Amino acid sequence: MGAKHLDIIDDPARARVALQPIRLRLLHLLERPQSAPQVAKAMGMPRQRVLYHLRMLEAQRLVEAHNHGSVGRRIDRSYVRTATSYAIAPNTLGGVAVDTRTIADAFSSAYLSAVAGRALNDLATLGRAAAARGKRVPTITLETDVRFATPADQRRFADELTAALTTLAARYHHPDAAKGRTFRVFACGYPAVPSRAAEPEGGRKTDMEAK
Repeated sequence: MGAKHLDIIDDPARARVALQPIRLRLLHLLERPQSAPQVAKAMGMPRQRVLYHLRMLEAQRLVEAHNHGSVGRRIDRSYVRTATSYAIAPNTLGGVAVDTRTIADAFSSAYLSAVAGRALNDLATLGRAAAARGKRVPTITLETDVRFATPADQRRFADELTAALTTLAARYHHPDAAKGRTFRVFACGYPAVPSRAAEPEGGRKTDMEAK
C-alpha cells in the first residue's frame, strides 16, 4: 500500500500516539522504509525500545510494516509512515474544540479559525468515506495574495467579494435537486505572515510598531 499524501488525524488516541516526542521523531525518520535496527542507530536508542514505539504507531495506522523474508530466526522487516504528511483536526480535543456556534463575532480571527477547523474535521470524515470506495474527495480551492493600498480598499474588496459570493450561491443553489450534492463554501482573508527571508534585519515589526 502506497503512502497517501495527507492523513488528517481526528481521533484522540491516534493524536496522542503521533504527538509523543519519540514517535513524532520516528514519523519524521520513516519517510522511506527502514528497519528497526537502522532506526535505533539513527536515534541512538535500544532496538527493543524503538520496536515498542513502532508497534504503537503501527497499531494506530501511522506506520506500516513490510516483511522481506527471514534472516536466520529473525524476520527481516522494514517500517514506513503511511502518509507523506499529517494534520490534526480540532475534533481530537473533544468538547473544548473550537466551534462556530460558540463564537458570536463572525468577523473575528476566532471565528475564522473555527470555520477552518470545521473544514479539517469534515475533510477527515469525507476522506475516510471516499477511501473506502476508492474515490477522491471533490474540492475547490482558490488562493491568492492581495496587497491593499488603504483600509478603504480592503473594505471595498470585502463588500464586493461578499456580493459576488452571494450572487453565485443564489444562482447555483438548488436545494430541491434530488441528485445534487451540497458543498460548503467559505471565503476568508487575514494578514499575510512575512516569510523569514523577507523580514527586515533585527526581526519582524508588527503593523503597530511600523506606524
